[in-house]
Amino acid sequence: MRANEGLSMTRSTDPDRLNVWHGGSLVGELWRDRQDRIGFSYSADWLAQGFGIGRVLPLRPEPFGPEEGLAHAWFANLLPEGSARERIIRNLGVADDDFVLLREIGGDCAGALSVLSIDQVVDEQAGAEALDQAGLTQMLQQRGQGILPGSKKDNAARPRLSLAGAQSKCPVLIKNGDYLLPRGVTASSHILKFELPEWRHVPVYEVFLNRLAQAVGLPVPETRLEQYRGQRYLIIRRYDREARDGESHRLHQEDFCQIVGLRATRKYEAEGGPGLAECAQWIRELSERPAEDLLNLLRWQIFNWLAGNSDGHAKNLALVHTARNRAGRRLAPFYDLVCTRAWPNLDRRLAMSVGGESDPGRISPGHWQAQAEAMGMRPRFVLQEVANMVEALQHALPKARADLEQAHGPLPMLQQPEKIIHTQLRMAGYRFARADKP
Repeated sequence: MRANEGLSMTRSTDPDRLNVWHGGSLVGELWRDRQDRIGFSYSADWLAQGFGIGRVLPLRPEPFGPEEGLAHAWFANLLPEGSARERIIRNLGVADDDFVLLREIGGDCAGALSVLSIDQVVDEQAGAEALDQAGLTQMLQQRGQGILPGSKKDNAARPRLSLAGAQSKCPVLIKNGDYLLPRGVTASSHILKFELPEWRHVPVYEVFLNRLAQAVGLPVPETRLEQYRGQRYLIIRRYDREARDGESHRLHQEDFCQIVGLRATRKYEAEGGPGLAECAQWIRELSERPAEDLLNLLRWQIFNWLAGNSDGHAKNLALVHTARNRAGRRLAPFYDLVCTRAWPNLDRRLAMSVGGESDPGRISPGHWQAQAEAMGMRPRFVLQEVANMVEALQHALPKARADLEQAHGPLPMLQQPEKIIHTQLRMAGYRFARADKP
């Protein structure tokens, strides 16, 4: 096990060590053992003036050894999953290994941290490379997973991109309407999300649910739909970035798998991940505005149930720091809102159950009452929130589609999510109306 004396940051290359940076400040060091398990130590300077980067990685001088598993789980959650991960591995020609992927693409992760090889000098002014029409075409064809080559004269500052999740997406910097690919550790400002052959309508479905969520009062990131050479894609403003002095600056965050100390493979409640009650517990403990964030958590789950989003798992919830270098945290805006039930071959069960029931067609007022008690809320209040959401969505649904079609032309693929949402609203309205009767 390596201790803190290694954090003086020798500039020699070591394939088994990485530096973790917060802007220009050294946070600590990652290393891997012979079993490819990852350990982490804070630097002495960060211990003196920094903050604990994770609930399971509090400030302490002792290393978090690989055998503990906490550092490995926390940092592995910064990496892509599933087919997105497989494509990156193929494109880069590297091993399917968490440590290797952090070394290759950890320069612009979710949140405020950058993971770099120990011989790389941090240059926050590394800049960004303009993405011309040919580059954008290549990115759309590769669905964001091909890492575009950096400048030949400055290979050390090539793009280093990492975004967790299973969808095809790529971080970019947008300035004055131009797309730029961040180089070195330059912070991105937006995320581009792309269509996939098997999930071709994801951008349309996501922008549709984003508009619905916004209409019913849920905090969501700014999202818009674009099309280039016949391919649709989303542009999403990053909530973990702050525009200041004309530049994009990082805000630290933790998703709820990181908060609990679990790998991304455990993000679903049915697979051992946190449920709503556990998420509520961490919000009460960690948020600087717990009452507001708890209410939004409840409304998010009601929305998921009514809008057909069965993929509201722990990695789609995060706490974001409210300013640089501050410990204050808030529940992040809700992202990855998609009507997953529009695809009949996907699991229809909710990622987080309601009162122990995950089948959206079987959830009753009694389940919401049980969920209220588990979350420490008054059942009558929760039932009223459900009724309010049903009414709000009924009013928002036709306008959301009309506005999108006014901007983008006919979108017939929206008929499927609309049908699912209408069916869910009718069912919920009927059951809750019956529950109100003596």
